[in-house]
Amino acid sequence: MFRTLSELRDSIDKMIEMEGENAPCAAFVFTCHDVFEFNEETNQDDYFGMTFTQDVLADVGGSSYIYEQVGEMIDDSIRLRKNLSVYSGKKWQHNDDDVTV
Repeated sequence: MFRTLSELRDSIDKMIEMEGENAPCAAFVFTCHDVFEFNEETNQDDYFGMTFTQDVLADVGGSSYIYEQVGEMIDDSIRLRKNLSVYSGKKWQHNDDDVTV
């Protein structure tokens, strides 16, 4: 999903209202500083114009591949942790408490 940083802040503020300030999360944010090519001749990063950069970030944000990969990692991590004794019989609750089930 492509957004401006201001739009992202608004979305995060809404998530904080819904889930609380201490809700765990993982996030990946890419900005115009991530859209560059390394120039071996000058030994520096070459950045692109704003329209080009926005289109690249829109391509990244619009790709389902990233979301599929993250979903698979979450599923794998859940399967792994469900088999560890330290997590045995516990479930996450939105009120920040681990409750024995």
